[in-house]
Amino acid sequence: MTISFRSIRSSPASQPYAECCGIDLSKELSAKDIEIIRTGLLNHELLVFRNQNTLTPEKEVVFNKAFGWHDPNQTDYLFGFGAPGTEHKVSGGAQLPECPEVSVLGNVMLENYYGIKETQLIPVLGYTFSAWHADGLHDMHHGLPELTTMYNPIGWQTRGGGQTYFTSGVKALERLERDFVDELRNCVVAYMRSPNDEFPDESRRINSGPSYMTDDGTRRVGFGSDPHEASAGLRDFTLTHEHAIGGGRHPCIHRHPVTGQESLYVSPCKAVYLIDAMSGEIRHDIEETVELLSKALWPSAKKGVRYEHHWKEGDFVAWLNTLTLHSATDPVNIDGSRLLHRVRLSTPIAEECC
Repeated sequence: MTISFRSIRSSPASQPYAECCGIDLSKELSAKDIEIIRTGLLNHELLVFRNQNTLTPEKEVVFNKAFGWHDPNQTDYLFGFGAPGTEHKVSGGAQLPECPEVSVLGNVMLENYYGIKETQLIPVLGYTFSAWHADGLHDMHHGLPELTTMYNPIGWQTRGGGQTYFTSGVKALERLERDFVDELRNCVVAYMRSPNDEFPDESRRINSGPSYMTDDGTRRVGFGSDPHEASAGLRDFTLTHEHAIGGGRHPCIHRHPVTGQESLYVSPCKAVYLIDAMSGEIRHDIEETVELLSKALWPSAKKGVRYEHHWKEGDFVAWLNTLTLHSATDPVNIDGSRLLHRVRLSTPIAEECC
């Protein structure tokens, strides 16, 4: 079979995403296969592989390591889901004990799933809470993932809901006025501190509650009082400069080292303020930051512009985390059993991608 790419029927033409056809990811990938897929990822930012019916967790990891974008020395895989183990589970997810690079997400009870025993998965974040982000931006300092993959295994199919939204950070900048893009180039986001691979201590977690987002998931209006119920309203919490001490700091615009493309690279839910890229001084304070990040992202987050991926059994989706932003949808809208695998490996700190 020959690998080829075609447009995704359900994706707006304004997005660069594509389906990758003619490849079974459960088989050994040749050097030529890897190069073709690598080029496809760099050109399209996101690829959908359909009917991957015999894909194993080990093969998911093989795919993620095939392009050399991962840190070969990485041994811990926290990413908000806890250290490897059968009992440790955080934010409603869990990791496969025998393949800790793979996290599992969903709403089902796992009796004995690849070594995960008696674990109830609980979907927590979604479009109302958290919304648009790039993996690692709000909870990592270095080695942010270049590639993220998600897989819907055979035997798990929801009847409705549970979509994942995507929008190109490259195209997002093209929708903005030049002066505004120039301003974003001057800005670095100071994010809320949180536990992460470098600082796993739970004392770093700010007890704010989940970010409550409006305007198509681009504007934070406060913090939810109940992470499982959006209608519960907002918590009495005031975000201050102090909450950014020890948090990550990342530019609003990322320039890809291979393609040279600039992309909008922000996670509005956990942003505190914007600092000047040159002086390090606060350039836009907390409320201004909320407004600016929403203004930057909203034109690309709207229905009809974003790509809404409706998961089917055997779907394997891979995207460049530095070039495209994503969001889960609200768990309350999921109809039926849901189980997804996710892999996102750190990049070498010195390279931040290759």
